[in-house]
Amino acid sequence: ISSTGPFIVGITKFKSAGKHFRLIILYFTLCVFVECISFYLNASKINNNLLADIFYILEGLALISFFYLVFDEKDFFYPSIILAISYLGYGLYTTIFDPGPMAYNSNFRTGESLIIQALSAYALVRYSKSDKINILKDPGFWISVGLFIYYSVNIAIFFTATFLIDDSTYVMSKTWIIHSVVNILVNLIFTFGLTCIPSKQPK
Repeated sequence: ISSTGPFIVGITKFKSAGKHFRLIILYFTLCVFVECISFYLNASKINNNLLADIFYILEGLALISFFYLVFDEKDFFYPSIILAISYLGYGLYTTIFDPGPMAYNSNFRTGESLIIQALSAYALVRYSKSDKINILKDPGFWISVGLFIYYSVNIAIFFTATFLIDDSTYVMSKTWIIHSVVNILVNLIFTFGLTCIPSKQPK
């Protein structure tokens, strides 16, 4: 299970983490839980596209909330609410109607990737301009790096296969090897980033 590393480290750091990092730790917990269910459904030859759609909806909402907490900007509150509602609405529409719960929802996955890539890129720009923190030891920086890399690769896979090559699942299947390698890399980045959360000193 690819999310095991950040999940284990995250659990050990949960008590000392701030609310935004607690949210990201809960996100990795959800990833592990969904991966376990997905393995079972695959082994039982049960279609898991509905499970994937539900996970992507929850994932996107969690990550939008995470970046809202990271940015800590009051001016971002209403845009984040609008973004989250729009994301949820589109996710429900594509899950229920087009392409529906039994088909792989590559359009929605592309949209999610574009949103999270943009938010993580903005976070990295903010970190690069800050002279008050050591970005190499800041967990938020590493989480943003991992998310930016992961969702950039997602865009390359889903956008190319869906829009440039007419919904080619063949292309996606061939590029999935790259996705798997990148997935391992970013989970190592997430794991390292979570280790940077300072532990509370005993009183």
